[in-house]
Amino acid sequence: MEELREAQARLRALIDNEPECVKLLDAEGRLLEMNAAGLRMIEAASAEAVIGRCVYDLIVPEHVAAFRSLTQRVCRGERGILEFEIVGLHGTRRWLETHAVPFRDGASGETRLLSITRDVTERRRAQQALRDSEQRFQAFLDHLPASAWIRDSRFRYTYVNRLYAKAWEVEPSAIVGREAGEFFSPAVAERFRETDRAVQRAGVPMHFVDGLPLGQWLKVKFPVPDGAGGMSVAGIAIDITERSRLEEALRASEQRFRSFMDNAPARAWVKDAALRYTYVNPAFARDHGRAAGEFLGRDDFELFPPDIARYFRAHDEEILSGNRTAPELRQFPRDGGGTEHWLAAKFPLADGAGGNGVAGIAFDVTARMAAEEKAQRYAQDVRDLVRRLVQAQETERRRVADGLHDLIGQNLTALGIDVQALKQQLQAAGEPVAAPRLDAMALLIETTIDAIRGVMTDLRPAALEEFGLMPALRWYASQFGKRTGMKVKTRTEGRKVRLSKDAELALFRIAQEALTNAAKHSGGSSVDIGLRYGKDVRLTVQDDGGGFPEPALARGARRASFGLTTMRERAEAFGGRLRVEFPGKGTRLVVDMPAQKNGD
Repeated sequence: MEELREAQARLRALIDNEPECVKLLDAEGRLLEMNAAGLRMIEAASAEAVIGRCVYDLIVPEHVAAFRSLTQRVCRGERGILEFEIVGLHGTRRWLETHAVPFRDGASGETRLLSITRDVTERRRAQQALRDSEQRFQAFLDHLPASAWIRDSRFRYTYVNRLYAKAWEVEPSAIVGREAGEFFSPAVAERFRETDRAVQRAGVPMHFVDGLPLGQWLKVKFPVPDGAGGMSVAGIAIDITERSRLEEALRASEQRFRSFMDNAPARAWVKDAALRYTYVNPAFARDHGRAAGEFLGRDDFELFPPDIARYFRAHDEEILSGNRTAPELRQFPRDGGGTEHWLAAKFPLADGAGGNGVAGIAFDVTARMAAEEKAQRYAQDVRDLVRRLVQAQETERRRVADGLHDLIGQNLTALGIDVQALKQQLQAAGEPVAAPRLDAMALLIETTIDAIRGVMTDLRPAALEEFGLMPALRWYASQFGKRTGMKVKTRTEGRKVRLSKDAELALFRIAQEALTNAAKHSGGSSVDIGLRYGKDVRLTVQDDGGGFPEPALARGARRASFGLTTMRERAEAFGGRLRVEFPGKGTRLVVDMPAQKNGD
């Protein structure tokens, strides 16, 4: 008996010093025994304070049913393990893991629950933290705008995010646990394995660009220990197909720009928001006697004399303020004397850093300006020559008209008078036989006089000098209609003014030529003459004939018929413009001439 008591005492000492909770419960869950570690777990001051109480009161409600079931099964002779949560007598919550076995009480013969229970609160917290971390990891990668995956040391997928699975139109669960070769071509799968091995060997993150059937992908792969002594490889990939296409398009565009501007026969340059040069083409650099690289990153004040730099800067600031946009003709002194003329166009241009810079292109038009000045002088010389020729022509017309009037006209009139006197003398002498012949001679003389008067009027229109342009045109139209049988209408618009005599004469001659052309070539039956007064004086002559056989020649400045060329030169000699139009039927000749008053 003494030995039994000593054995029981040793057992009690072992149980009391056991760092885990040791307890004994009956079938109703009442506490029969508990060691010191257990009392500390439930925050009891002594065993007497809790012995005989039901432990279900300490268990959180959602775990009571499971603990009761465990107690009943163990008391029936089974074994069991359960994790549950309690609330200590002072309110502390703990997670416990109990291992329960049946214990037969020799005194009563009843089966009790004997258990060893350990505090697993920290483990549960770590597990919960791990679950939370996994959820955050899952949520983050599933919403990451990139594909992500992990492959283990045997190249099997252990994780893929939703975007990765979506790219291959499968569920993530269909990929996990399978090898890359089951989804990709052998060549692609082998490339994946090669890059995975490279990352495993290097032990550091590595970047790759892969061309896959789905496009171009930028990848970063990095080693991840798998917890079993092996090395997994994780990866993140961004689809750069569109970016690659845009970058290629940008490179092509930049190449086209540089090819065009490098070969353009003009200066070209670009400045940033600080008005520093970011690009100059070879022509710009060559004309300024520097290498292109010398301009980059520098402004005008670092490159040019102060007066030139200030001029450039002021102009650039006006462009940026929006006060100037149109191309401008600019002059610069030329080395060695003379002036250079440049047609320059500047415009705002975003500089890629959020600001607005200035770009420009300039063409050397010095030779063209010289040619235009020469052409203008030539044109003026031509106009002066035409004016002198016209004046000489009109002077000669007047001289001929005066000669016809003074010599032939007067002689024919005198001859007509003599014929009539001879006729009367013969009749008085009883010679009537010659009278019919004398009458025919008188009629011929009268007809010749009328013809000479018509020629004189064409040579020197008296109505133009006396009454002005429109009355002269009306009179001439009437005579023209009688001669040709064509119907000629005249009309005027606006407040009438007298032009200079030479200008009116030029318009009259143009109308004469146009009527003659209509009678000779149009095949029409009527002509309309219009004269409109305003800022310009506009003369129109329109027929209803068949038009020009070659309209393009009629519109040309110098390639039409001689008559049309002469009319054009008459108009231009007085600052006018002549054009030929084709309204659908017939031909319309239009002359616009500045409305300078008589004497200007």
